[in-house]
Amino acid sequence: MGVRKKLFLLCGLAILFTSCGKKSGAEKAREAREAYAKGVKLFHQGDYGGAIEYLRKAEGGMAYLSPDHIRDLKFKLALSLYKEEKYEDAILEFEDYITYYPTAPNIELAYLYLINSYLKISPDPWRDQSYTHKAIEVAQKFLQMFPDSKYRPQIEELIDKAKRKLVKHHYLIAKFYEEYGYHYPAAVRFEYLLLTYPNLINTQDLYFHYIKNLLLVPQYARQKEEYWKKKIDELKEELSKGKDKSYIQRRIEFYRSQIERWKRIAQNSLQKAQENLKQYKERFGEDRYYKLLLKLKKEVINS
Repeated sequence: MGVRKKLFLLCGLAILFTSCGKKSGAEKAREAREAYAKGVKLFHQGDYGGAIEYLRKAEGGMAYLSPDHIRDLKFKLALSLYKEEKYEDAILEFEDYITYYPTAPNIELAYLYLINSYLKISPDPWRDQSYTHKAIEVAQKFLQMFPDSKYRPQIEELIDKAKRKLVKHHYLIAKFYEEYGYHYPAAVRFEYLLLTYPNLINTQDLYFHYIKNLLLVPQYARQKEEYWKKKIDELKEELSKGKDKSYIQRRIEFYRSQIERWKRIAQNSLQKAQENLKQYKERFGEDRYYKLLLKLKKEVINS
C-alpha cells in the first residue's frame, strides 16, 4: 500500500473514531433524564448518597432538563447533602436554590434546612460564632418574609438555640477574662450579656460576676497605668539621647492621655459597681453573693 493510501486510511479511521466517540444531543438528553430519574428514585428510597451521585450527573446535563426538573433537582440535591451531613455543601446548594427560586412551593422548607445547616457547622461555644450569627440573621429574615409560616415555631426554636449558644460563648470568654485578671473586658462582657440576653441568662449569677469585676477594675487599671508610665520613662530616656524631640513629645502626650483614660475607667467602674450593688440587694436580698461583694468593696476602698 502506498504512502498516500495509508494517509487516507488513517484520516478516515480518525474521522470514524471521532464521530463514534462523540455523543449526540439526543444521547446527552437521554442520559441526563435517566440520571435525574435515578437520583429522584434513590432520594425517595432514602439512599441520599446514591441520590447525590446521580443528581450530580444530571446536573451536568441540565441543558437537557426542563425548568421544573432543574428546580426539583436542586432542592433534592441540597436536601440529600444535608441528610448525608455534608452541611457546607448543603449550604451552598440551599443558598443557590433560595436565590434562583424565591417563589418555589418548598422555599420555606429550604430556609429551614439552611438555618439548620448553619447551626450544624457552628463550632463549640469556645470558638468563633460567625455561623451562629448567620443562622440568626437568616432566621429573622425568614420570620419577616413568612410571618404566618407553619414552620415559624421551628424557626423560633432554632433562634432560641442559637442565642443560647451565643450566651454560653460570651459567658465563657467573660469567665476567661475574669480568671486571668482582665477585669475590665470581663465586666464589659458580663454587662453585654445582661443587656442583650436578659431572658436567657442566670441573672443573679451574671450580676454577681459583673459587680465583682467592676470592683476589681481599679486594680486592673493600675496595671495599665504602670504600663504607660514605663513607656513614658523609656521615651524620656530617648530624649536624653538627643532623639527627635517633636515625635517623642507627641508619643509622651498620647501615653499620658492613656493614663488619664484608665483613671476615668477605674472611677466610673467603681461608681457603676456601687449602683449595681444596690440593685442586686433590691432584687436578690442580702444573700451570700451580696456579702462577698460587700467584703470585696471594702477591700478595694481600703487598698
